Amino acid sequence: MTKHQQILTFIEDLAIGSKVSVRFIAKELDVSEGTAYRAIKEAEAKGFVRSIPKVGTIRIEGVKERLIEDLTLREVSQIAEGVVICGFEHLDRSPNKFLIAAMELDSMERYLEEGALCIVGNRHDVQILVLNHNASLLITGGLEPDEDVVALARQKDLVLIQSPYDTFAVTTMINRALYDRLIQKELILVEDIMVKDVRYLTANATVDDWRKLSQNTDHSRFPVVDDDMTLMGIVSALDVAGADVKTKIIDVMNPNPFLIGRDDPVTHISRIMVWEGWEIAIVAEQGKLIGIVSLQDVIEAYQQVQKQPQFGETVDNLVLSGFRYVDDAEHLTIEGEITNAMVNDYGSASCGVIVTVMNMAGYIGLRKKYRLDAITENFTLYQFQPIAVGTEIKVTAKLLLVAKKHCNIEVEVTVKNAVVAKGLMTARIGDKKLVN
Repeated sequence: MTKHQQILTFIEDLAIGSKVSVRFIAKELDVSEGTAYRAIKEAEAKGFVRSIPKVGTIRIEGVKERLIEDLTLREVSQIAEGVVICGFEHLDRSPNKFLIAAMELDSMERYLEEGALCIVGNRHDVQILVLNHNASLLITGGLEPDEDVVALARQKDLVLIQSPYDTFAVTTMINRALYDRLIQKELILVEDIMVKDVRYLTANATVDDWRKLSQNTDHSRFPVVDDDMTLMGIVSALDVAGADVKTKIIDVMNPNPFLIGRDDPVTHISRIMVWEGWEIAIVAEQGKLIGIVSLQDVIEAYQQVQKQPQFGETVDNLVLSGFRYVDDAEHLTIEGEITNAMVNDYGSASCGVIVTVMNMAGYIGLRKKYRLDAITENFTLYQFQPIAVGTEIKVTAKLLLVAKKHCNIEVEVTVKNAVVAKGLMTARIGDKKLVN
């Protein structure tokens, strides 16, 4: 562990409310004041400490990261338009589970646990049982809780909320809020899947240190950092092969790893990783190591996403779902039927649907023949006659020009061998260079 990391761990282990100063850290850990100052500033950025005027720098309780689908008790009370009766200081906590009191007491008890939130109506026995299990309580129906319920909640320092809506309405409102939050999360970002507890080597480490770390972790690729966690490179089994055990890692490492940011979309990153053959990507912020992503992490993330109800089909996928490939040795050809979902108010295929189908046919043709991806810069459509609902169409993409950076694709739509629409697609071929 580097000195910088040791200081951060030391600060994190301090009691809440402890004063933190450069001189104190330098003396306790026998480091320079410059090193201590940089570590305190990073701890402040991470939310472990806060500088208060006329008081100094104080160790505070950091705000824990929470998932987008987590709702705090404060947000639950706002969603249910409830009144908080007690437990105000705990409203920023998120329940670890939601329970609905729709069963017998004996059956409910097995589901109750500390940190849960129970939604219940005028069942006094259930309200007491919930509080005795140190769970928060949301009373529905606008019912006033009995005095002994309020007294027990205050005694145990638990959150007690009263909502004017019935249990079904409150549950529906909470479910809707959770679903809306998931809908907002349309893209998986690197920070959603990256491994934050990264095993790494320092620049002063040797090949022997690499071998020991590899044996302990069953991994062969590790980031290389300096004392301030600034990324210097990456080292793999291929880099150390044949090197003496005393050789410095800095002499054999790859100084140009694949660097990505925490806000980069995983779709884009995974494409580059496959193109360039990168097994892992280093997540850096202002040049400092903060995480790592492997190709396996990306694959598992997509497998998980497919199980999530909020991630539905895209418009492009829905439009093309009824189309199929046609055996055509010369050009990329697909065919399918214009359905009711594809038409405009006049019963013919909408302009947007036609462009979508033709545009995607061009993409597929480019990928199939040259394994290239592209971004449409211009699409010119000529529609010669409307296409009625229920019509079987055939879409053919002809690659006219494929240069280093651009390509021109002619796309033709036919009905019973008669051309009904034609388009010229100009696209810029995706750049495979890495952008740090």
